[in-house]
Amino acid sequence: MKRINELFDVEEEFKVVSIHSDSRYVGKDSIFFCVDGLSVDGHKYIEDAVFQGAKCIVYSKPLAYKHRGVLYIKVNNVLDELNRVADVFYDHPSYKMTMIGVTGSSGKTVVALMIKEVLSHYLKMGYIGTNNIEYAGVIEQCPYTTPETIFMQRHLNDMVKRDVKGVTLEVSSHGLALKRVDGVHFDIAIFTNVYEEHLDFHGTMEHLMASKAKLFTLIDEKGYAILNTDEVRFYNLVKDSIRCHLLTYGIEHKAHVMARNIQLFIDHSEFDLQIHDDLRHVSVPVLGRFNISNVLAVITSMLALEMPMDQVLESIGYIRGVDGRMELLEHPYPFTVIVDYCQHAKSFEKVFQFAKSVQTNGRIIAVFGAPGKKNYNKREKIGKLANQYCNQVILTAEDNRDEDIHDICLDIQEYLEKPVSVIIEDRRVAIEQAIEIANHGDIILILGKGHEQFMASSIGNEPYPGDKYVALEAIDKIFKGEDEDELQQIY
Repeated sequence: MKRINELFDVEEEFKVVSIHSDSRYVGKDSIFFCVDGLSVDGHKYIEDAVFQGAKCIVYSKPLAYKHRGVLYIKVNNVLDELNRVADVFYDHPSYKMTMIGVTGSSGKTVVALMIKEVLSHYLKMGYIGTNNIEYAGVIEQCPYTTPETIFMQRHLNDMVKRDVKGVTLEVSSHGLALKRVDGVHFDIAIFTNVYEEHLDFHGTMEHLMASKAKLFTLIDEKGYAILNTDEVRFYNLVKDSIRCHLLTYGIEHKAHVMARNIQLFIDHSEFDLQIHDDLRHVSVPVLGRFNISNVLAVITSMLALEMPMDQVLESIGYIRGVDGRMELLEHPYPFTVIVDYCQHAKSFEKVFQFAKSVQTNGRIIAVFGAPGKKNYNKREKIGKLANQYCNQVILTAEDNRDEDIHDICLDIQEYLEKPVSVIIEDRRVAIEQAIEIANHGDIILILGKGHEQFMASSIGNEPYPGDKYVALEAIDKIFKGEDEDELQQIY
């Protein structure tokens, strides 16, 4: 709780119990910020907010009427003022913890969760991102990859109260463009990669990159920027404007932290790790060349935290894979099942390339679909990629919303000429079918949902067990009662 004159330069001294930008949650003795958003203008809900107990209205547009007993504060930009006030109201929580922001088209979740996992061996850590919010025993669903200002600051404040010392935060291009982290004090900012995504929102690649680059302007000279030198276009865009310390990582291009002589296996990866002039051979339980890049980002963050070299090397042993991200499912049978979130066409390409690189005498069987009512050109791209790399494709549901599942699958199937392809609309049945037809050495790729345990349909998010659990249940059901030694001989 704060006094109004602690938040604004006003003479009034009444107490403020809460702050809101959504009139539905306004209560007694609260402030309502009239944010003019993408689809909703908060100025239209002032009357609702006052009726529910708002004692202060922060606005920017002309008002037809003002209620007696309510303080009205006019500002140039309501969202900017919301960021400032939320930080003050919740006692500047991001200044009291080590804040590590991760941005990029893909890899944000993997890098953020790997860093959290590694640092949890040394201090109390929190995480905010796509998967959820995690800290001090609290696990809560996150409404967006990068949540809105009030939600963010409230949870950061709770982390401080629970003695959390560090937080990894996924920072999306949407979150940056919509100023959701303008009130967050970052100590370290990490960039993974950039490719075409969300251009319906950003318009051009230049605008997309500019949004991601904004994260690095939020760090003061004492902080660290961590850039991927293999992403040459973005690296050249931001490197000269960075006013803090700069550390780099890469595989193809010179960097402070590099991976050389990479060897990819079906269940792990090995490479020679070069940190400045120090060279060590390491093995990590992650799959795919692109995940080696993510591991390098994690290692570079340890350097930014100014860990001694022996501790940096020790921390590599704590790196683990992330739920639903190139996750290799454990089972005793001689075929492989990998679950991946795979949201972008570029991600499909990388997963298919990995499968091809470790394929021996088996087939690549892919189970996937495409989301409804968005990113229609993705269907052609992933169809062509599956045509190039896969032996068999099972097309199925993936967040169809109110678009017909069969029509979505037909849009993809149009580009499948070489692999055998079928449409099985029920995702559970599609996964079971992939397991049923698996032979010795086959690689089954279940793509598009990753860790998610819901399916977006015309009636909203419907419960779904999750690809991992459906696959493991199918394996157990199909092979239940079979003798493992006999199955090995059959295979």
